Amino acid sequence: MIREKVKQRIKFYSVLLGVICVIAFAVFTVMKYNIEGEKVVPFNVGKIIVISSATTTNNNEQENVENQQNADEQGNNENSENIENTETADKQENNTNTEEAQNTENNQNTETAEQPEENYIWNEKVVQTNDIFIYLDKNPDYKKDDIIKSVKIDNIKILENVKKGKIQVYMPNSLEDGLYKYTNEYLVNSSLTYTGASADNRKALQVRSQGGGICISFANMGLGNYKSNDDQEIQQGGTILEKMNVSNEDLKFKVSFDLIVEVQDKSYKTNIVLDLPIDGIVGQKETTREITDLQNLVFKRL
Repeated sequence: MIREKVKQRIKFYSVLLGVICVIAFAVFTVMKYNIEGEKVVPFNVGKIIVISSATTTNNNEQENVENQQNADEQGNNENSENIENTETADKQENNTNTEEAQNTENNQNTETAEQPEENYIWNEKVVQTNDIFIYLDKNPDYKKDDIIKSVKIDNIKILENVKKGKIQVYMPNSLEDGLYKYTNEYLVNSSLTYTGASADNRKALQVRSQGGGICISFANMGLGNYKSNDDQEIQQGGTILEKMNVSNEDLKFKVSFDLIVEVQDKSYKTNIVLDLPIDGIVGQKETTREITDLQNLVFKRL
């Protein structure tokens, strides 16, 4: 009888030990995958190039951007104002003569007090730009002949914000003049997708299916205007930031985004974190960094 109980206990603990081993192995495998990711992926990130600089935009163009952003708020305010105007219409009619006299006097005082605003030769909105170029290389250790169907920049987050200004994200523009145009038409909300093609074409948001490059720009749009009557021309680049008394500390921010590479029958995702802009942009035309040590980028299958 005692022997039977001992045997049953041995069987029970053997089964329990086996279950614990299976669970431990599964947990270890998951933890290892989260750290190391896929052993061999079709495409690796070969390098990331960051170019920080500054440029100016047309004020009229920027005013249109701001007007579009404020349109809904103005529309809501107009409804409230119409109601208030209706309720006070009778009172205004009774006091017309008095108000007209007061308005006449006020207008005379205002015309005397107002000084004409100074007209500047240069009155340009300044944008601090950070252009990110990501290059995908075909992995020679990957034995299958996969091609890129799409590359997506997703889940864009500002982890640490600037002390001065406002960060907005832009895609390349489809026009001929320059790679980026900082207007609402080219704003990126949370993701940007490039499709696979025979060759890179950034303006068309196409990436070479055998491995190529994509780009995106993080721009500080809230630094204000550069006004001057002394400059014969405005030099583009970070030197204008120095003239506006903007410091490197004012401009620092940190971004994070997912990079998703879709091949023929599967997708792989990694996360990229960047500190922007490149150090020392204030007073320099541009600063550049090429990042090739990318061993910390871990691709996981979706």
